[in-house]
Amino acid sequence: MRRPVLSVLLFIAAGLGAQQAPRPPEVVKAEIETEAIRARLELATAKRRLEALPGSLEMRRLEAEAMLRKARADAAAAGDDAEKERIKLELEAASARAASASVGKDRARAELEVEARLAAAQASVELAKVSSAAQIVMLEKKVAEVAAGARMEYPKDPFADGVLRVSDRRIPFNGRVTTQLADFVCARIAFYNAVDPEAPIFLVIDRNPGGSVMAGYQILQAMEASKAPVYVVVKGYAASMAAIITTLAKRSFVYPQTIVLHHQASSGLGGNLTQLNEQLKWTKLWVERIFIKVADRVGVPLDDFVKQMYANASTGDWKVLGEEAVRRRWATDVVQQIKEESFYAAGTTPAPAPLDPEVFGNARPSADGRVREFLPPAEAGDAWWIHDPSVEFVLR
Repeated sequence: MRRPVLSVLLFIAAGLGAQQAPRPPEVVKAEIETEAIRARLELATAKRRLEALPGSLEMRRLEAEAMLRKARADAAAAGDDAEKERIKLELEAASARAASASVGKDRARAELEVEARLAAAQASVELAKVSSAAQIVMLEKKVAEVAAGARMEYPKDPFADGVLRVSDRRIPFNGRVTTQLADFVCARIAFYNAVDPEAPIFLVIDRNPGGSVMAGYQILQAMEASKAPVYVVVKGYAASMAAIITTLAKRSFVYPQTIVLHHQASSGLGGNLTQLNEQLKWTKLWVERIFIKVADRVGVPLDDFVKQMYANASTGDWKVLGEEAVRRRWATDVVQQIKEESFYAAGTTPAPAPLDPEVFGNARPSADGRVREFLPPAEAGDAWWIHDPSVEFVLR
């Protein structure tokens, strides 16, 4: 008879418990393969035995039935003695049937034992895979934590000898300035203030063409209210609303070849003459309250600043490189090198919330080869402060 189910369960538990002790992978693999082969051999042996059982059981049944028929014939002639013998033979037949049922139970138990051993072997294989993967993740996490603890510093002045050190208190500020991007930036400014109200926060721009005036104003207010200084870092291109945020920051850092572009805001107006005048009045009031701060920062009266825009570019899109941007006080510092000290694994920082494809997924080619894009109507009281030389923006 095979080992009871309890011993099988104990074997499985012992097998799983053994996986907890660190052993060489080749040893674990060899043991698993050996156990699987042993289980298959036992299954084959059990099947051969089971194949032989039906014949022997059938013979015993036929013999018992023959003896029963003979006993009945003898009983008819022999009276009470034959009846006793008949009863005895019926008992033997019942015993044979009970033995057959017992053999069936043994067969089922044997099959269960073999299946349990195979399941244990498969479970051991899967457990080895899971343990290896978990160990790799744990080691990668430990390496990142050790690297972060050893390297991350938060100097009060991160700029020295032409090198800017950007810590993990960085906020990517790329793509058009929208309500979604403003929410993304402001939430992180608040979070980093909660963690440390003194270490600098970095608003890092790779490429930002500007966008919504209201969304940009929301970011400016969050920067102004922040206890921790918020520094803007422009690596590639900052225009329009992004350029205003760069100019109005406590400190802003640019490469010598960074492009910063200022121009006037745009607005799509509609309605009768009275409505147009009302809309123009509030748009002028709204944008001038922001742009006059830019004029004050660069030290030029607002009207003169606008005249200089059109004197330098017929479109009014006045762009300069990083060194000139610092000379004109559009930014505060030129950097020769930016050290990103917050990355310990391959990958990129997640992008802000994507733009609505129903709003911005309407690109059309223009006559001069640029992509023509229809901007949605500005929200109530809002205006567009946006510029991208590869795109022709069309106001609705």
